[in-house]
Amino acid sequence: MESALSVEHVSVSLGGEWILHDISFEVRRGEMVSIIGPNGAGKSTLMKVLLGVLQPSRGRITVHLPPAAKNRSRSIGYVPQSRQMDVDTSLRAWDFVSFGLPHTLRPWLNRKERSRVREALELTRCEELANQAISRLSGGQRQRLYLAQALVRNPDLLLLDEPTSNLDPGGQEMVVELVNQIRQERGTTVLLVTHDMHIAAKYSDRILYLTRGRYAIGRVEDIVRPDVLTTLYGAPMTGIHEETHTTAVPSRTSSMPYLEV
Repeated sequence: MESALSVEHVSVSLGGEWILHDISFEVRRGEMVSIIGPNGAGKSTLMKVLLGVLQPSRGRITVHLPPAAKNRSRSIGYVPQSRQMDVDTSLRAWDFVSFGLPHTLRPWLNRKERSRVREALELTRCEELANQAISRLSGGQRQRLYLAQALVRNPDLLLLDEPTSNLDPGGQEMVVELVNQIRQERGTTVLLVTHDMHIAAKYSDRILYLTRGRYAIGRVEDIVRPDVLTTLYGAPMTGIHEETHTTAVPSRTSSMPYLEV
């Protein structure tokens, strides 16, 4: 399958400390890869590198654009972990989504741009919210609008940095299910940062498991194994599978604390 993204020997040092060290992997076009791991493992740092906001200390990132794509920035959609929202803002959902369009010097939208906003709202099931003030919407409704704003330019690569962190389990499932449907319909490549192994296992083709200084990528059943977890954490570990999540725990010979992913 054709590659959508190549990460080659990427390392990132911040404040004299290595956050990411010699990471290499490829993501295939149309694939969903979940990025999981403990806090401080470098998940959000990796997202910043992929976006081009942060330059790697070493290595190279290559986004393989399709022939019709004009430039990298217009081919990547991004939904951050959280956003500050003024409770008094009267900004309409329609206008918020339109801000995701490629920059134009015109103070109005042309027919094609209005069509894109309408389509993004429909894709994320937000048509009925178009004229409502975004400050008055629920957390789940806002998350769908953030996704709509990322989709309005029809990106080839969609980067999601814990987009469901402030939602209840039902809301989390709804948002990721929606992302998966859009991926299947459009062939969009998706990288999803999440702490929820249940969601990662259910929707992802593969997972990228990061710990500080180490990583592994593969299918869930290939990663959540005692030998792989022991290598990742640098101490004897095992995996406990439960109905809704998988937990990496130390073996009796290890003094490391529990870590839920």
